Amino acid sequence: MDYEKVYAMKFEKIYPLLTAKAEKKGRTREEVQRVICWLTGYTIEEIENAAKNSTTYGDFFRNAPALNPDRKLIKGVVCGVRVEDIEEPLMQEIRYLDKLVDELAKGKPMEKILRGTLWKCPKCGRAFAHTNQEHYCGEAPKTIEAYIEGQAEAVRPYLRQVNDTVKSALPDAAEKISWSMPTYWKKHNLIQFASFKKHIGLYPGPEAVEAFADRLSEYKTSKGAIQFPYDKPLPLALIAEIAKWCEKEYGET
Repeated sequence: MDYEKVYAMKFEKIYPLLTAKAEKKGRTREEVQRVICWLTGYTIEEIENAAKNSTTYGDFFRNAPALNPDRKLIKGVVCGVRVEDIEEPLMQEIRYLDKLVDELAKGKPMEKILRGTLWKCPKCGRAFAHTNQEHYCGEAPKTIEAYIEGQAEAVRPYLRQVNDTVKSALPDAAEKISWSMPTYWKKHNLIQFASFKKHIGLYPGPEAVEAFADRLSEYKTSKGAIQFPYDKPLPLALIAEIAKWCEKEYGET
């Protein structure tokens, strides 16, 4: 598949097709909007604006305000490929949406389609994937420090510990926000992290999780992700080792 050709398609062309697919099976435009809000964190107004201003399909997902962490629970086959096995991150995000709309069209109840809950800020109406995320209304954070400051006060110390650890381990890596998460980058994304209601998620990639599997047995892991709960001390030395491993394995390729 030519991924770049898909990414270059206009959202204004794709959005009506997704809506029509659901409506042909008796679902509604509002349900399609709700699914997109849940998945991406966009408000309905932002979705409609993206469908009017020549946004590409790739940029629609690249600029998503708050990708729902529960999207990783989406499983199944789209276009002959299991969405959970897609290795190209941007294409996987696109296929997540395809799968959700498929489930709508097949009559699946909305409460089962939305694997998690959608919270809307009472000030600006922006949709977020989890309820503990404070933010700058109407503006997504552009730096790691802004991301940390935008989180609930109780979790900021944990985020700063992780960030300080990764920064010390990767002094030559650039800092950025990618996929709505703090990211350390050196030719490629090396490692990312994010706050959730009960844990900090660390995203070093599937290879790193496998390489450190014997030392991660007490933590919940999934493909490419590690959960460090707030009720346990953060294993900062281990996080530093994982970050250095990522730089060695990913940074020079």
